[in-house]
Amino acid sequence: MYQVKRNSLIFLSLIIIICLIKLFHIGSRVNFSSNLLQNSFKKGFANNIAVNDNILQAHALIKKSRISNFNLSNNLILSNYFRQRIVEFSYPARFDKNSKFVIALSDSKISCKVKLESERIKLYEC
Repeated sequence: MYQVKRNSLIFLSLIIIICLIKLFHIGSRVNFSSNLLQNSFKKGFANNIAVNDNILQAHALIKKSRISNFNLSNNLILSNYFRQRIVEFSYPARFDKNSKFVIALSDSKISCKVKLESERIKLYEC
């Protein structure tokens, strides 16, 4: 009986060691950062790693203007990356095709009043 428990404990220890070695091996291949793991629940940590600068600027304009919904210009709607990321990143503000607030790139020509602007993004009020 004691021998069976001892063998089970040795086997379990061996499996745990192999799993830990494999975990470190995978972590080294994907450039795992313990800093990301430790700070992952801090508000706003590593936003610049998660999304590109256009998304960050658009989000900043949405927060600064305190709007509850927004629309995107035609060229931004066609950009699947931008559309998905801004919809997820700007929550609780929501994407609404009927919104009077339109987010566009700075070089876009929209016949509405500019409410706020940043280096690359403008927020229009139509």
